[in-house]
Amino acid sequence: MRTIIVPLYGYLNSRIKKLWNLTKFAKKRSLHFSSHDEVGANIMALDVLKRKLLYAAKTPGTTSCLIIDLNDLQACSVKKEYSGIAPGELKSKKLHHFLKSIFLNLVFKNRTVSLRLYDAKKQQQGGVEQLETQAKKWQRDLSKLLPVHMKERA
Repeated sequence: MRTIIVPLYGYLNSRIKKLWNLTKFAKKRSLHFSSHDEVGANIMALDVLKRKLLYAAKTPGTTSCLIIDLNDLQACSVKKEYSGIAPGELKSKKLHHFLKSIFLNLVFKNRTVSLRLYDAKKQQQGGVEQLETQAKKWQRDLSKLLPVHMKERA
């Protein structure tokens, strides 16, 4: 599995600029994204034909982009981390109030790559359910690229 890390300074400044830069970035690397999505503060895009996943994340001070080769992908799952829940707290609060982070875990032959989709310390609580739905959508889409599903299509 090959992963390419590309620094993209100023890549995630505004929504219009994001999509324009994504298109420009894809053309330079001969990628044709069949789907793309803004997941929290990140951008994810998928080139099904070349089996490449683009993940652009903005962290304080830098913005980086991963292009992940999905040819050796063995499993894909959504992982959620929660803060401690005291007894009886779920009666007054919903479970998403305790959510610390959401990851998309990509399991390859040699290693696992965890893509952070949500971090409670950096993002607002609003829209957590939508982020969970988006994470599940990406898990479903990437799971279709697993070798088991590829054999079923043939």
